[in-house]
Amino acid sequence: MSGPHGSPLIRPEATVQMIQHAYALGVRVFDTGPSYGAGEAERRLGEALARLPPYDPIVSTKVGMLSSGLRRRHRDFTPEAVRRSVHGSLKRLRRARIDWLFLHGPSPAELTDELLKTLVDLKFKGDIVSLGICGRGKELDAALASGHFTHFMAPVHAGLSSHEKERIYRLRSAGELIGIETLAAANPRFPVPVSAGATWRLARSLVGWANPRPPTPMTVEEALNWALDEGGAHRIISTTSRLDHLESNVAAVMTPNTGRLIAGGSGLSSGV
Repeated sequence: MSGPHGSPLIRPEATVQMIQHAYALGVRVFDTGPSYGAGEAERRLGEALARLPPYDPIVSTKVGMLSSGLRRRHRDFTPEAVRRSVHGSLKRLRRARIDWLFLHGPSPAELTDELLKTLVDLKFKGDIVSLGICGRGKELDAALASGHFTHFMAPVHAGLSSHEKERIYRLRSAGELIGIETLAAANPRFPVPVSAGATWRLARSLVGWANPRPPTPMTVEEALNWALDEGGAHRIISTTSRLDHLESNVAAVMTPNTGRLIAGGSGLSSGV
């Protein structure tokens, strides 16, 4: 859960209902982070999780990036901040533990021994189950070299450079590869009326957060399946504010040709 689901663009109950619908479609991994709406996205996910079987969904969130608005973001990977962030996330998510905890875009220099020790301690105490990192460059290489991480969240799409593709293949060999930005190579949808998600993406582009779109246009179905097949992602994160897009994204990776079950190994996870 990210983007408009942590903002006033979407009503909280609409977000909760979309999460429930995703679960009914077979989605079993839900990703969020405290930087999305200053914790609002986590709160909404927590409300939805309270209405789902507690033993079933896998919940992932992040540490290191905080926000108090669209522009007002700041980084803090100090051990004290990481502990506060984890405990705050547990409270908002209404969970006893976090299944997958991702560092949210740290620099290689921020992967200090003190930080790694803190993460291992949180894992030992049962606050988190698995450690991951979300990034797009040398921080992924540094995390891989440390040997502490088993989950890697990174862009996976056909527009990646050969060097970037080599990196994600190394990550896949070392653990679980979670693909993000998988629709970067797809022809954009133009919903009418304009959705909250489209409004959010426009706002991101205006403040310089949007990523350049590679010159390899595909259909949405082709882009999602490229990420899982040629891209090698074990799972992909898909974020949307529209029920019809959610349904078509799920259908795209569950076609008879793929034989995938998104509740199982490879398939769609949800940022909703």
